Amino acid sequence: MGDVYDYLFKIIAVGDNDVGKTSFIKRFTTGHFQGNMKSTIGVDFSVHTLQLDSKIVKLQIWDTAGQERFRSIIRRYFRNAHAALVMYDVTNTESLQSCIGWINDVRIKCGEDIPQILLGNKCDKVSCRTVSSSDGEHFAREHDMMSFLETSAKDGQNVDAAFYKLAQAMARTYSAPVDYIYDSIMLESIPDNTASWWGCCGY
Repeated sequence: MGDVYDYLFKIIAVGDNDVGKTSFIKRFTTGHFQGNMKSTIGVDFSVHTLQLDSKIVKLQIWDTAGQERFRSIIRRYFRNAHAALVMYDVTNTESLQSCIGWINDVRIKCGEDIPQILLGNKCDKVSCRTVSSSDGEHFAREHDMMSFLETSAKDGQNVDAAFYKLAQAMARTYSAPVDYIYDSIMLESIPDNTASWWGCCGY
């Protein structure tokens, strides 16, 4: 598909450290699972293109650090986002409760109407689960989120589905083709002591 596309959308992935955001994104963009990854420092992004009906959609996916000490930095990168993936770990109840803060951050920076999908990641870890599917569904409804999915970066469950759902929602919102310009604060503007690399303790 190269550089020919009809839409270019910015998606931000948010959630606590260790919920698996980077492994999830890597699974989508490469088709492979990469475990034992280092935690993201600051932000990083990748670009992936998909076919949606007769349209070509390019997604710029921003992977944000989950550590509290980077919170003020990563909020800057929320600007001009078209949609958000809000992720928790189904084996960590606290990470679901933390999503309240992430949801609020996104809405403050991006607007109340931005599409947000709640993702319960690591659903392959059946014996370690502490958050039920019904808990996740209830949380998503309670906080007026667009959708809820349980996902696994390891086995690929619902990874593609999450991005396609957002792409479909954004394409409906923007009836005319959108060409997102890279006008957010760029990676090189991050202070040297918060240089970015791929990783988000995925597993």
